[in-house]
Amino acid sequence: MHYLVLSGVAPDALTGEWDTFAGALAAHADALRARAREHGVQTNEVQRCVALLPTFLTVAAETALPIELVELGPSAGLNLLADRYRYRYANGTWGPDAARLELAGVERDGRVPAALLERPLDIRRRRGIDLAPIDATTEDGYLVLRSFVWPGREDRVRRLEAAVETLREAPDRPELIAGDYVELLPAVLAARPEDAVTLVFQTASTGYLPPEAAARLRRTLDEAGADGRPLAWVSTRRRDEREGAPDAHELLLEHYELELRVWPGSARLAARLDFHGNWLDWCPPP
Repeated sequence: MHYLVLSGVAPDALTGEWDTFAGALAAHADALRARAREHGVQTNEVQRCVALLPTFLTVAAETALPIELVELGPSAGLNLLADRYRYRYANGTWGPDAARLELAGVERDGRVPAALLERPLDIRRRRGIDLAPIDATTEDGYLVLRSFVWPGREDRVRRLEAAVETLREAPDRPELIAGDYVELLPAVLAARPEDAVTLVFQTASTGYLPPEAAARLRRTLDEAGADGRPLAWVSTRRRDEREGAPDAHELLLEHYELELRVWPGSARLAARLDFHGNWLDWCPPP
């Protein structure tokens, strides 16, 4: 319905009047059914880059190599442009002064180290694998993304608009591959280079995978990491991957755990963060 409002088809459907909303439901029932069938939820919350950026910098520091990004479930690929945004942390800033988008989050007990924010980031390639990637350079693609931002969240709308403008101006737009990333990732990793670290990351999508698909994804990464070519992984953990994972029925999970691994090393907890990246608790390496 939000899409119909934004596209001007039913501009008054979400004004808060029940009769207006019900009338729009009835008038546009066929279009709404078709959109529900054809468009899964697609969001790009770039605020999560507040937590992603320091992990990318950590990978760069530990490998001293350029980075080739591979995002799982990238939607429109806005988080693949993490280095094009500016960031403000308690211990310093990072990113281009002229960036269209500046991001900041509340840092709790753990703060991103100033020394990490002094490091450069050389991203050589940007790819993403998504079941139905969105081309946000088109007006319809933008409206699809915009429609999945809850009405009234103008802070998220401003971030989305600035990130989309960044995408449209980027000289090296991300390569978006349509397909199931569990199926396609093995071939992508098999063809990865030796002179750059391939950094596979995701920020929410693995939580929706069936357990067997999530296990297969882990095996794919472990097998690729064993071949000696540079590989890193950054991911919000699923419920069943969390440290001291609680019972599935407990409602105590109020944040994500962000996992970082650089092969041949072990996985470690890099940060805890709010689901949309509004706060961050950075965890120093063990």
